Amino acid sequence: MMLSDPEIPGADEDAAGALGDVAVLLDGAGLPQRFRAGCRHSVAWFSHTLAAHLLTAAQDPDVPLSRALAAAIRSVRALHEGECDLAAGSPSATVVAVRRVGEMLEHLVLCDSSLLLRRRDGSVERLTDLRIDEVVAAERTSEAIEARRNTEGGFWVARHEEEAAAQALTGQVPIAELAAAHLVSDGITRAIELLGQHDSVSLAGALAEEPRAVIARLRAGERALPAARRPRKPHDDATLLTLMP
Repeated sequence: MMLSDPEIPGADEDAAGALGDVAVLLDGAGLPQRFRAGCRHSVAWFSHTLAAHLLTAAQDPDVPLSRALAAAIRSVRALHEGECDLAAGSPSATVVAVRRVGEMLEHLVLCDSSLLLRRRDGSVERLTDLRIDEVVAAERTSEAIEARRNTEGGFWVARHEEEAAAQALTGQVPIAELAAAHLVSDGITRAIELLGQHDSVSLAGALAEEPRAVIARLRAGERALPAARRPRKPHDDATLLTLMP
């Protein structure tokens, strides 16, 4: 099951898909243009192109997901480094990827999109790379936050530096333990952090049973927020990809 509700119809910066035993979800970072001024390509182009290359690169089960991501970043960089000054700023994206290999589900998470692993006993493990939250809490300005993107001691996203792939959180879980795996952008997990509509357990359950209702309630909650609590982006692209083993 895949579902996406973009902030702006026709301009979805999230990208998700499945091919063979691999599924991926990327959330393009909606940065101000000054932080990606060296590249003429859109955030949506970057996230969708990288998703396609990652799906292909991850098909070989003998290649670790982090190496597949590094190869995908390298391939996308080659598509536009000749015409874009990537060092002057380029698009970026979060990444969640899973792959079935035998009796195991491998996973990779980079930055603040999430993987919700719902086990057959009803428990839910949420995997999210929280380093960006730590940086945002520590810095006062957008420029200071941006200066710590893809740097040691900062936070990491998929951009043009293939070494970012080695910074991803990786692991595996026996498929027999799982009732569902949900790949979600942070537009979906706003239901937890921003709106308090769910915790990880209830969100995973609702996504398995009524994903459209989750998004409808999320959008209603965003609209109802008082002005003092509204984030910089009143709405965000909200994308989910659910796998049922």
